[in-house]
Amino acid sequence: MVAAATALIVFRLIRQPPIIGYLLAGVLVGPFALQGRFVGDTRTVSLVAEVGLVVLLFSLGVEFGWERIRKVGFRVVLIGAVEIAAMISLGYFLGLALGWSSTTSIYLGAALAFSSSAVLVQMLRENGQLMSLRGQLVVGVLVVEDFVAVVLLAVFAGYANQEDGGAVQVWPIVVKMTVFAIGALVFGTLLAPRLMDLLDYLKSRETLLIGSLGMCFGVGLLAREAGLSAGAGAFLIGTVLGDTRHRDQIARLITPVRDVFAALFFVSIGMLVNMGDVPEYFGTALIVTGVLVAGKILTATVGTFLTGHDGDTALRVGTAMPQPGEFSLAIARAGSEHAAVGSQLYPVVTISTLMSSFIYTLVVRSPDVIGSTFGWLLPKRAKTKAADFSAAIAIARRAMAPTKPVSHSLMRGVRSAAVSFGIIGLVIVAGVLIANVGTSLADEMGFSADLVGSAVLAAVVTLAVPAGIVLWRVLSDLGIVFAQRLIIRAKFGKLAARVHAADVVGTGLVSVLLIIASVWMVTQLLEMMPVADLTSPVPALVMVMSAGVTATVAMKIHSQMDKTFRRTLLGDASGANSPSSDSSASAGD
Repeated sequence: MVAAATALIVFRLIRQPPIIGYLLAGVLVGPFALQGRFVGDTRTVSLVAEVGLVVLLFSLGVEFGWERIRKVGFRVVLIGAVEIAAMISLGYFLGLALGWSSTTSIYLGAALAFSSSAVLVQMLRENGQLMSLRGQLVVGVLVVEDFVAVVLLAVFAGYANQEDGGAVQVWPIVVKMTVFAIGALVFGTLLAPRLMDLLDYLKSRETLLIGSLGMCFGVGLLAREAGLSAGAGAFLIGTVLGDTRHRDQIARLITPVRDVFAALFFVSIGMLVNMGDVPEYFGTALIVTGVLVAGKILTATVGTFLTGHDGDTALRVGTAMPQPGEFSLAIARAGSEHAAVGSQLYPVVTISTLMSSFIYTLVVRSPDVIGSTFGWLLPKRAKTKAADFSAAIAIARRAMAPTKPVSHSLMRGVRSAAVSFGIIGLVIVAGVLIANVGTSLADEMGFSADLVGSAVLAAVVTLAVPAGIVLWRVLSDLGIVFAQRLIIRAKFGKLAARVHAADVVGTGLVSVLLIIASVWMVTQLLEMMPVADLTSPVPALVMVMSAGVTATVAMKIHSQMDKTFRRTLLGDASGANSPSSDSSASAGD
């Protein structure tokens, strides 16, 4: 904190961004400078950086809110995909050109692919552009990058364990992250506003601040226990709180805490840089930095341009991205622990991160200068081709729009089915987690873990029943519609008989499929949960009592989850369409 305060004062006096001062201060007082005179424990430094990142991401989530991020839409996914794929390829070929091995080059490409959420958001905030179109697009791309970075870190960890028989499992990690994100958003939207109302009722700024941070670290802890990033969990719950009526209060209270942890984070990152490696790797790091800055600007600009934004917006997004950060250093550190990765990777990435911090402060403020320079250098024919290409993209987007609108009843039915599937999945996941925790506590307290598993199993099945009924109604309606199109058009029998046959076939087929799926689901739950012998009177009584208690609130819980699911993930502004009304309306249509 002494180093951070000194750096902040000096760099404010010389009118330079404090981020550079924090990083340099960290280098000077870190364990690799002055023989570790001030700080010698790198593990503590890493822990401080991680805690600081959690608070920064939580603050970012509060500032934006999920609704704003959701409205950015699919475009940021495409921008992120183009940028990440291009930078990994560019870094890989750069590593090969430097004479590095294929494995080291892959790690270099991955380290160059991700930008620093903390640095980019801080710079956009200082420039007053955080809530602009540029800021929204950049933050959306950062969310995509963070998701992919966590997956890649897990893949690299599995690759490092291959010699010990470990295997790289990518899709389970992706599924786990997706389920956790949906669960955190839905359950967070259900519970967090009510908890914030309670905290606000107590009329205490201290209670509101500590309660908010408790939710931040609580969801971060859940994410960590699930094998994911604690920062991802903190960001998700922050977006939930950012959509509540207490958003301004939370943001006002969290700002000084955020500033403290931001200083700790940036100083801690600087402490991890070993200046003794600079002379040996300076030339290589300079080349990597040049490729990083130019590649990030180019790939992010092209990706934004391809999504239909104009050239000025695309360049503003591109010039905001060339700054590696926490995930880049984590990937480089993971590579340094792998025998197949060269020892030069981590010092090159860390030195390049520090270099790019100086360059980035100039680049992020110079999109107009860079745009006019390229406009002057590019020949007139290239400008014409670019304009024609932009017009072609606009024409292609209009051509891809459906010429015939999809039936309103069909879309409503599909949305209701998707919501019901999601609710059933979340109830099952939550039930399994509760059963695992409950059985562990029961063992420690001397209770029967099997009885706890039986009670949770009964509650899960009972809570899934309302969604299952809605799903059966919706799918039956859709099945009848498709069966009618097939059977009624046939040239046999009377029309009334064909209509009746279509109803029977559609409903019967859906019923059989759902019964099979329900039996399979229950058998899977029996394997995942420790359940006692259900033929014994005590476990049977526990299940009946648990089901009875849960049944009294099952419909209310389902109704709330349905509204929350629709509002949070599907963008239903009212969030008030009940599943039963959807299905009945669909049948009437």
